[in-house]
Amino acid sequence: MPVIPVQYESLKAILPYMDPNTRFQIYLRIPSISSLENRIPLKIENLAFSLIDTKVNEVSYKLGVYRDYGRNETPPAALLINQGGGASEDINQYGVTIYPGKNNVLPGDIDLRRHVLPNNPANTEGQERHLVRELRVYKLLLAERLNQEYIEDEETRNAVVDGPLNAFMETSLRELTLNASVEFIQNWIQLLRDRLSAFTNRRNNQNRPYTPWIQLSVYSPKRITIQRVAYNKYLYEATKAVHTKLFGNRGSNISVKNLIIDLPDQILRFPAATILKIENLEVAFWNSFKFERLKEIIHPSSFPIQQLKVSSTTADFPHTIAREGKILIINNDTTEIASWTPILQNLTNEIVLLENENTLNPPNDYVDLVEDWLERARPVGTTFYMGIKNEETVKQCLSTLKQRQEVLGSSEKQVQLRINALLVLKVSYEMVQRRLLRDDLPEWWLSLRVVRGSSE
Repeated sequence: MPVIPVQYESLKAILPYMDPNTRFQIYLRIPSISSLENRIPLKIENLAFSLIDTKVNEVSYKLGVYRDYGRNETPPAALLINQGGGASEDINQYGVTIYPGKNNVLPGDIDLRRHVLPNNPANTEGQERHLVRELRVYKLLLAERLNQEYIEDEETRNAVVDGPLNAFMETSLRELTLNASVEFIQNWIQLLRDRLSAFTNRRNNQNRPYTPWIQLSVYSPKRITIQRVAYNKYLYEATKAVHTKLFGNRGSNISVKNLIIDLPDQILRFPAATILKIENLEVAFWNSFKFERLKEIIHPSSFPIQQLKVSSTTADFPHTIAREGKILIINNDTTEIASWTPILQNLTNEIVLLENENTLNPPNDYVDLVEDWLERARPVGTTFYMGIKNEETVKQCLSTLKQRQEVLGSSEKQVQLRINALLVLKVSYEMVQRRLLRDDLPEWWLSLRVVRGSSE
């Protein structure tokens, strides 16, 4: 069957409805249509930036340093690294890991660092000694796992084995490998040997025994596509180039339904002059400073955010992005001990989900939050959900509330309280519907909701 080429006008009509990744593939393969593609609005359902990759809907774009040993056999450790898309760190001429560009903010980048990142190179003699000690522990664990006697050899003979730091390392690695396979431990031994070989190269003034390439791995549900180019720039510069190729030089804003940024204290490499229109946002441990920086690439029409999910410890949410979002989901730390009631009292969002219960003793039953809502009427529709581990806690909450004079009615899992002549507060609980069962996760939702009072 003959292939019928798509005409310009037809392509113009089709592009707005294509998956963004398909559009990327088309204009990268046919540069002549790039000006047309860039002028047509781009819509993305899910866009996620992380330390590992950049994900557009179901397609992941990952950069790494690939090691090409030519006709020589690829060492097992290097083979593992290559199979994973290449190393995520840059290297010098010896193969020693380096970290350039940690504090280099380029035009268009969003600086999410709390402060200037320390320049702690991984190529010091102290780091080498640390790797030797780690290698020794893994070899010891492997011998134990195989029921063999551990015999010290030249590889780790000079490792320092005394002191609290070494004891802590051994304890930590024992816990890490408690349920790990023998293959896992063997792979780590190979990876550590690979890193140590780079220090040997440097001592002997020998260049790395391979040719590095920058590899772009594109993972989709159907296939993996790999492209390699010369290693003539650092990975942060390559990330900037890829993001500019995908999202830059567009004639209109990019619409994103769900934006996720998981870059703790890093710089988001972003193309200059690109603006996103977003509905929902997910971030971790952000303060007002980071929210303010993010506004540089978000169109004003995106505010207030429809839904904000944030990982957080007990802290205020002073920034307008957090306070004005319609839905605020808080993935709070289960190990903290402070009460969340003072923070919840000051939140003005229409819907709030506090996902976890912490280790406050006794557990917070949120009766004090209910009392606050009865005193300060919230708008109709305001609903807060708090995760609770034990049903006894929510039962105690309702039992206490049912003794109040404001009670209008109640049932086993619900009580209705009069706020004023126009408003009623419904307090109830229900089981959490979740697939993942973990001891530290709540089993119940305690909910507070403001509704209109009966007209009778």
